[in-house]
Order: sequence, then C-alpha cells, then structure tokens
Amino acid sequence: MRLQLFILLGVFLAPGLGNANPHTTRGLIVHEKRASHPNLSLTRRLEPDTPLPLRIALKQQNLDRLSDLLQEVSDPQSPSYGQHWTPEKVVRTFAPPDSAASAVRRWLEASGVEPARIRRSANQAWVEVKGATAGEVERILGTKYHVYKRDTGGEHIVSDSYSLPRSISAVVDFITPTIQPDVKLDEVYTHARRQAGPAPEIVHAKRAASATKPGAPTGCDTLVTPNCLRSLYNITYVPKATNRNTFGVVNYYSNVYLQSDLDTFFRNYSPALVGKSPQLISIDGGSLDQDATTGVGEAGWVLQYAMSLVQPQPVKLLQLGNAQTGEFRSFNEWLDAVDGSYCTYKGGDDLTYDPTLPNPLPGGLDKHDCGTVKAPYVVSNSQATHEYAFSQFYLERQCAEFGKLGLLGTTVIYSAGNVGTAGTQSGYCLDKNGSMNPNATLFNPSWPASCPFITAVGGTQVKKGSAAVPGAEEVWNQEIIPGFFQSGGGGFSNRFSTPAYQKTAVQSYLQKLKKSDPAHLKLFNNQGRGYPDLSVNANSFLNVDGGEISVDSGTSGGVPTVAAIITLVNDARLAAGKKPVGFINPTVRNPRTVCISRFPYQSFFRSTLLVSRAHSTTSYLAPIKAAEAYKVNEVEASKRE
Repeated sequence: MRLQLFILLGVFLAPGLGNANPHTTRGLIVHEKRASHPNLSLTRRLEPDTPLPLRIALKQQNLDRLSDLLQEVSDPQSPSYGQHWTPEKVVRTFAPPDSAASAVRRWLEASGVEPARIRRSANQAWVEVKGATAGEVERILGTKYHVYKRDTGGEHIVSDSYSLPRSISAVVDFITPTIQPDVKLDEVYTHARRQAGPAPEIVHAKRAASATKPGAPTGCDTLVTPNCLRSLYNITYVPKATNRNTFGVVNYYSNVYLQSDLDTFFRNYSPALVGKSPQLISIDGGSLDQDATTGVGEAGWVLQYAMSLVQPQPVKLLQLGNAQTGEFRSFNEWLDAVDGSYCTYKGGDDLTYDPTLPNPLPGGLDKHDCGTVKAPYVVSNSQATHEYAFSQFYLERQCAEFGKLGLLGTTVIYSAGNVGTAGTQSGYCLDKNGSMNPNATLFNPSWPASCPFITAVGGTQVKKGSAAVPGAEEVWNQEIIPGFFQSGGGGFSNRFSTPAYQKTAVQSYLQKLKKSDPAHLKLFNNQGRGYPDLSVNANSFLNVDGGEISVDSGTSGGVPTVAAIITLVNDARLAAGKKPVGFINPTVRNPRTVCISRFPYQSFFRSTLLVSRAHSTTSYLAPIKAAEAYKVNEVEASKRE
C-alpha cells in the first residue's frame, strides 16, 4: 500500500454510535455531527448566497440482508454456492424504495423548495436540489456553514452538524455538503526500501532460478522473487481458461510503470513475458503517461509479480486519471467505473470525499467513467487509509458496494496496512475521543480492510535461514531503524460488527486473550470485524525500479500474490465449467492468532493479527495455495452445483 490520508478535520459519529439520544432542534434530530480537530482554524461564516450543490443520499433497501445474501453464494457449504447475481438483480434488490424519495420530496417542498428544482438521480439513489444556496440549506437542515483553513493551507466549507425531521432521518443515509471536509488521498511510500544494485544483472535471480530445480529455493529469507512465492505457496498450476478469466490491478497514481523495468524483471524470472504489457483500462482519463517528477510508481512492483505468477493469463491495469491535473483520487472512482448505479455523474458519490467529475475548472478532468468497465473476477488494490476518517454513512455505502461486487462474483482484495494496529502506514493509535495522537493506545483500524465484504491481506516473512517451503514463515515484523518496526496490519473494526463467517474464530481468540491478557481487550472493539483474512509474504521483494534494483517490503506485495492465487483458482473452475469463487472469506477458516511485538510509535505495545488459513491446506500461513490445493473445495462444490 502506498496511500496516505491528509488527515481529516474531525471524528464522525452516526446516530446510534455517538448520538444514542440525539437532541432536537425545532423538531429536528441531529443526523450527523463531527468533533473539532486541532488542525482546523475557523476563518468566517460562509456567505449565505454561496451556491451549494445539495445532494441527499437515500438509504438503500435490503442492505440489512446483504451479508446473508452474500454468504449464500460464497459459502461452499451453501446449496447456492457460486450462483452469482446479474447486475440487474443487484440494482433491483437494493434500490431505495419510491416511498423514501417521495417523503424527501414532500419535506423539501414543505421547506420552501420549488418542485421544479427537485429531481431524483437516474440510479434512484439520490435526491438533488438545483440552485441551492448556503442560506437556504442552513435553514432546511438547521445548520451553519463556516469556512475553515487547514494548518497546511487551503479553505474548506464545513458544518459542525445538521438535523432532519425524524421521519426523514430514517430514510436518508447522508447529505452533502455538510460535515465531511474533502479528504484527500495522496501517495507515499508505505514500504521499506533499500537499494540492492543496478539492473540488468540480477545475481540473486540466477541463484533463485537454479533453485527451481529439485529442492526448494534458498535465500528467500533475505530476498524474495517469484520463484520463492511459487515454492512457498505451491503455485505450479498453469492456466487453461485465460480467454474466459479476468484479473485486474487498480492504480491510483500518475506514476505507473516502465516497460523496460518489466522486461528486465521478466528476463530473469518469466522470459515468456518479455515485451508483454498489462491491458490498459482507462478510468476517468487514466493513461500510461509517466509523471517524471515522481518516478516509477508502485504499479511497476505489483505488476512484476502479478503478471509473473499468473502467466500466461493477461492482467488488466485499471488506471485512474493522472493526479497532476489537481484532482485527488478516491476508492469510489473504480467502483463508479464498474457500477454506473454508484456514479457521481448520475447523482452518486459524496463530493466532499470524492473528486468532482467531470471537473469544469481549468486543468480539471473532463471525463468520468460510469458503468463502462466490466468488473474483473479478481481486483487487486495495494492501498489503504484510516477507517476513523470517514462518516459512518459513507463507510457503510462503500462497504455495501464491495458486497455487491461479491454477489456478482468478484473477489476484491485490499492491503491491511504496514504498522500493526496503528493505522495504515505512518499513523498513530487512537485516543478515547477517536483521534490519532502519539500517546494513544487504542487500535486504529485500516480502511477498507475493516469492511467485512473485502479480503484483507496481512504480512508474513520467511524465517531466517529457512528454505522457501510451505510453513517456513512467521509474522512479518521488520525493524527499519532501531526501535522502528514495520509489521502486517491487523485489528478490529470500530464501525462494523463481527461477520457470521468469522464469529467462531473471533470468539475463540477472545476467549484465549481473556485468559492470557485481559487488559488487551480494552484496546479494541471486541465486537468488531477482525482482519486480515489472509497473510502472505510481505518482506524483501526484489523490484526493478527505474533501471535500478531495490528491495521492497510491505503488504503491497502480498496483495497481488493473493490475487494471483485466486485468479489461478478461478481458472481451474472456469476450465471445469464452473463459476469464479467471488467473495472468498467464508472459505477461509480456522483463523489462528499471533502476537507482533513493537510497531512504530508504540514500542512495547503488542499488536494482534488474525492470520487465517484455508481449510484445504495445512500451513496456517498459506492462503488457498493454488488450484490443485483447492481440490477439497472443488470436490465439495461440484457435488452441490
């Protein structure tokens, strides 16, 4: 993961979380509110004639059934396993009821909004008010807008809270623009890197290549190559159904990859791929034009391993619009592209978190892809951010979208982070007020890893002196400088409860922790969704970057490994006339817990990490190792399909 959050202005509380007994104002109840933040400076009240694009997100129906519906098609023990839905069925099942839109319309009209200014979006999920002003919205929502300035500069329009009639609050998710300042996601290096020498001569490559003959590769405890991963996870399967299978890697940044780097890497590890490139899928104007100011991006590292492990399966690069236009990137952009019903262009995203697209400003992107991309069967995302930074409504809506992709048969994979329980990368723990600070001790969950409908990948490393054989791994816990460690992310969500598929495992863990270290239970939400779901090697990857060899560590490398393995599983199923596995978490069972000692800023604080195994394997470190190691599930599933 290489994604950093420009940290937010406040902590968002949803009704039922921080407002168990919301107060009323003129017959209204507080729908959302935020706390103050030290990085925020008040400058003035917003001028009342300032135009505000008022958008009201309606609550979708049947979302309370989403977990059960997804379990039905995702659990190998279910008679409906593998019977994925059509896009039409997904839209039909979850669209907000007409009664909700009618209630909101009546409320707006009673508040003085002319009927001609009110319209419902094409996807039926939003109600919009044309020509609204700050003064009008303040009156309707019982709120006040102020202009704030960050310590880092820039002005932002934010309200501290807003209120709705109780009947309207019951059918509305959230309203924009209100409490949500624009959260900008930007790129940083979130893995340790050390230079290892110039390309193209790769000494370790020859040593590792020779080790692919009888006997496991050695040296993988200090430098990992594709051969190491193939041996660790028994990846010997050769794809047969490449014309029917799909595998996509999402890249959010303008610095992508160099073909010369790919070719140098392939020449040593995957000669048949020399000259081959990923298939570009442009989203919101995404291109392969390299941003010379930022160097080669993380996509180069990810593609080197992803393409090598699944060859000859083609890999798609879902490339988002280049960042130098001034637009910030959002997880919702690729979701928009694969699901038009989720799209801002037709009334979808929250524009205080997501970029305004198309952007009419000079230099802004004039494209926005909505439902133009067929979702690949496996989607690899080596990024993460902080769960606490978003409102509950926003998180629930995005998480539900991941669940819908699972219903369609897509496996969505994200990084769990690189600093144990302290957020995603260079974060801190949370204090009792829900804010990050250096002295805090409460777990800081990662996002989207904490969403129960995605597969979160944590990190391991090859044990010192061990050959690369199944089981020769331990938890990744790498000391970068004295007292500063990186370790695979893990923890428990503060926003989402423990899903059914992991309740047995989590309860078993909590019972053991209650006996061994009961004080530890006070540091996290023990009713939350636990993550990661799978952990694979995250340490010491050989990477060709800008013609130089570097050694990179991070769960960024683990994500494409798991994605590649699931792609191979899908190939075996498709070749046998079956469907892709889709959401895999119900298949990953028997979690085991381990402790990680020391991580950044909390030197003596112990971090817990759920390291899971597939029930068809014997190594607790391994995910579903390869298609042939999945035969147990294949046989069981074939009996029910």
